[in-house]
Amino acid sequence: MANSLRTSVDVSLTPRQAFDTLVDELTLALNDRRMKFTPSSAGKMLEGDVEVGTIQEWIPGDRISILWHPKTWQAGTTSRLLIKFKAHNEGTSVVVEHEGWDRVLGDTGQELLGWFAGEVVTPMIASSAPARLGDWITDRRARRPSGAMSRDVYKNPTHHWPNFLAILDVLALSPRDYLLEVGCGGGAFLHEALKSVSRASAIDHSPDMVKLATEQNHESIRNGRLKISIAEADSLPFPDGTFTCAVMTGVLGFLPDALLAFKEIFRVLASCGRFVAFAGSKLLRGTPAAPEPMASRLHFYEEYELEDLARRAGFTVVRVDNPSLYEYARKAGLRQPDLDMFKGSAGVQLLIAQKA
Repeated sequence: MANSLRTSVDVSLTPRQAFDTLVDELTLALNDRRMKFTPSSAGKMLEGDVEVGTIQEWIPGDRISILWHPKTWQAGTTSRLLIKFKAHNEGTSVVVEHEGWDRVLGDTGQELLGWFAGEVVTPMIASSAPARLGDWITDRRARRPSGAMSRDVYKNPTHHWPNFLAILDVLALSPRDYLLEVGCGGGAFLHEALKSVSRASAIDHSPDMVKLATEQNHESIRNGRLKISIAEADSLPFPDGTFTCAVMTGVLGFLPDALLAFKEIFRVLASCGRFVAFAGSKLLRGTPAAPEPMASRLHFYEEYELEDLARRAGFTVVRVDNPSLYEYARKAGLRQPDLDMFKGSAGVQLLIAQKA
């Protein structure tokens, strides 16, 4: 009689590394599904405000055992969720097993296979097909970055520093400025800008990036000079006329409604406020600056389209520059062969706009 659901994956990590990584990733992924995972020996899982899992065993590098409550409408119905970490010569096998699942469904045949096909097998197949896999990679690395690899990259995004420096040159920030960054990533640009401005605020829609940016700028936050929030570009949580300047870099091509985002930025800027957005044209498609699968999910704007967006949002003084980033790359300390990526100005767009 079938009585459990079992899946596994082999990874080239030690059991403790696999344990820590899985816990981190589960916490993020469950949060995206409106579930809260408290990772500790006294932890639990919540679906909304309802406790659906109670941790019984928590042995780092070895196992997690969770008493599961799948039917809140039927008291006493429980199963057990096990996550085991088994070392082998090439790394670790991570085994996830849900014991007693047939009892939960009350069936060991057709209904069990129906649930398994629709809720386990189909999502696994779909998630490994090109469309969903490409979306996952794009979100993970660029559109809504998360995970250990992205945190390492965005902590100090080496290849973003040339455009950071180009933006700072245009803005010519002073202590009188109050800066807004829309899509702050790991907070590297903020850290540099706060050497010149007295105050700044930022938003990002990735909780992982907001957490990283907060850690990277903890002193400025503690001193009351910086506030970072989870928010969307088309719904900024700030009053009208708050900021003297705003920036956006590497975000524009992913916005579902760029005009609405531009209108929001216009709204929160004070009179004479400046806005600079860094983007890439279609000339960058397929290059290291815009590789697949991200390139297929980016919208590449023509210069006249960027100018039109800014004017329709309300900006009166608008232009698009095409700066060469090579000298900025040298200034940022990049070395060969990375430096060669920034020769010339093909594909580089710097939208510069001002509110009347």
